[in-house]
Amino acid sequence: MMTSLSENREIESTLSYYGWTVVGMCFLGSLVCFGFVYSFGVFLKPISSEFGWSRTVVSGAFSTYAILHDILAFFAGRAIDRYGPRPVLSIAGLSLGLSMFVMSRVSAVWELYLFFGVIFSIGVAATYVPVMTTVSWWFKAKRGLAIGLTAAGVGAGSLIFSPLSAWLISSFGWRHAYVILGLVAWILFIPVIAFIKKAPSGAGDVHPGSESVTGLTFLEAVRTKTFWNFCLSWLFIAMALFAIVIHLVPLATDRGMSIVAAGSLAGLIGGSSLIGRVGGGLLSDRFGRNRIYTSALIFQCISIIWFLFSREVWMLFVFAILFGIGLGTWTGVIAAFPADYFGLRAAGTILGFSIVMAGIGVAIGPSLGGYIFDRTKSYDYMIVMCILAALAAIALSFMIKPVKQKP
Repeated sequence: MMTSLSENREIESTLSYYGWTVVGMCFLGSLVCFGFVYSFGVFLKPISSEFGWSRTVVSGAFSTYAILHDILAFFAGRAIDRYGPRPVLSIAGLSLGLSMFVMSRVSAVWELYLFFGVIFSIGVAATYVPVMTTVSWWFKAKRGLAIGLTAAGVGAGSLIFSPLSAWLISSFGWRHAYVILGLVAWILFIPVIAFIKKAPSGAGDVHPGSESVTGLTFLEAVRTKTFWNFCLSWLFIAMALFAIVIHLVPLATDRGMSIVAAGSLAGLIGGSSLIGRVGGGLLSDRFGRNRIYTSALIFQCISIIWFLFSREVWMLFVFAILFGIGLGTWTGVIAAFPADYFGLRAAGTILGFSIVMAGIGVAIGPSLGGYIFDRTKSYDYMIVMCILAALAAIALSFMIKPVKQKP
């Protein structure tokens, strides 16, 4: 029998509901995975300095990761729809830890691109889509809050691992720092794999056993304008986001900050994003997903404009707070779009493909930012590029409209 929205809300409001344990494990997996993603910028300058590689070359490894990760994310979405989260997340934990260990042995450019661009990308691809899809399966009435709390792991990861990585580098060197991060990944993924599980079927439409048979197929979703407006909006804002995140620490140290202080600046973005991730999820349940998403994009664009004119240390810290809130708000709701707009029939596959599109932006942003810096010896033109990309994302977000779903 189908469960009403009010009954869903009552079930999901109890602390004993296992979905909240799933949220906790998905939070932890996101924390480790994206803590490593955002800490790459902390390692960029030390690696570049040791080998004499340009920032374009080093940031190109991140772009390689972005391209491959987002291609693999599509297959991770298919795998999660078919096999459930546990086997996929087992691959994630193994790959994340392994990538950190082998990164400590880098001595050539091809190794950098293989270890980070390939092995690490497998770990990230096997994390993001599975955790977000699994949470969507477990929740209906409180899906926005649950997604927001899971996404808060991304911000918490940046808050913890960016300054931690900076401290480890300054204390032990970047190679030993990577070894320690590898150990952390394997230890923290043990409970994630042990406690994560797919929502049981046949327990009302709060579970995927009933709701997953409704909605559009992947091919039906691809034929809608909403699908492409959503994907392209994500592409452009991801381009702006990662150009800034990956080059923020080098930019700050170029302006005289220590690597530990610059790492703390990056961590502050993650910390302030927690406000947006949880708050955005709560607000989106009440006021609508796309309204909150568009508002967050506008707020983030304003913060990037502020960044363009930031020349004092205090201005950079203000930027980090504003940028983090905007970032956290839209990332806290965007993973719920596939289930909301297209149903749960192919939610994992749709999310996986949309991440492929977003990954194009992730790949372009850091590499283009590094190229612009190498040519101009200034990050100002990169920031202008980010402003234009954010404006494009905002325009596309206004064109995301409801889609008629099949019963």
